[in-house]
Amino acid sequence: MVSKKRLIEACENALDIAPISIRAIDGDISSMRTDNHLGYYAPIEYNRERQGYYYAVQGYSIDNIPLNTDEIKALVFAATTLEQFKDVSIFNEFSGAVQKIVDAVNVRRMQKDASSYNFIEFEKMPSYQGSEHLPVLIRALQERCVVQFNYQTFQYQKMKHHTVHPILLKEFHNRWYLIGYCEKAQKILTYGLDRISEIETDTSIPFREFDFDPVTHYQNTFGIMVHNEPEKIVLKFTRKQGLYVLSQPVHASQQVLSETSEYTTIGLTTDINYELLSLILSWGTEVEVLEPVSLREEIRAKIIKMTDVYT
Repeated sequence: MVSKKRLIEACENALDIAPISIRAIDGDISSMRTDNHLGYYAPIEYNRERQGYYYAVQGYSIDNIPLNTDEIKALVFAATTLEQFKDVSIFNEFSGAVQKIVDAVNVRRMQKDASSYNFIEFEKMPSYQGSEHLPVLIRALQERCVVQFNYQTFQYQKMKHHTVHPILLKEFHNRWYLIGYCEKAQKILTYGLDRISEIETDTSIPFREFDFDPVTHYQNTFGIMVHNEPEKIVLKFTRKQGLYVLSQPVHASQQVLSETSEYTTIGLTTDINYELLSLILSWGTEVEVLEPVSLREEIRAKIIKMTDVYT
């Protein structure tokens, strides 16, 4: 609680100007409360009993968020997006900083119509196994350390021990993957973090450096697994599904080959892997594989197997 007299003294000392009038202080308080140009919208209240001014929002300061309305809206979106990762262990140490941002943004929202932010629903990211390994792997990547861990694939039940030189952490469809050089296999492999256990760093083994460019490595593939040489793929969509594919391209190499009132045909140049097969099958009758013949036949065989399941 600060009296008007104390405010005048503080301003005179800070600005080395005297005297400062009560009218000037009243004008400044009014501007801090309502001036759109300043953008503070400070929650300043006056207590008549104690004859002093105070911030109605605890911890508020005009120095905390010197931002305009558009910037505040951007922060709201960013903070809400970050909040969906609160269950991921690597982000726990930053939760305090994120909360400070959210609190500061809420101060400004209190001065506006807060309901204007309630009609937006962000996609909620599910929590998943393996994210607890991120801190160890990030440190290993930063410090160039070898990691040891047990790994179990979906295909085989037996757990195997791996010694890996980590190269890259990659996220795809809400799952994290480690790309690294496996000493036993003597090649670069991809590991799903949800299938890793008992991970630890090992500084006794010299770390191997690799000339690995993620952009180049993944430019001709869809998803996470790189198996084969890229091929030219031609997909024919119904007009309705084609509009979705045009608005959100499947791959960076996507090109429109033809458009009619009924169909949209696109071309891709990519590796044919499990992720791509799953995506094509998810479109059901909305798509037809025209090229290559091998992919067309593989999709056809899977459709026949699906039919057998439901007969």
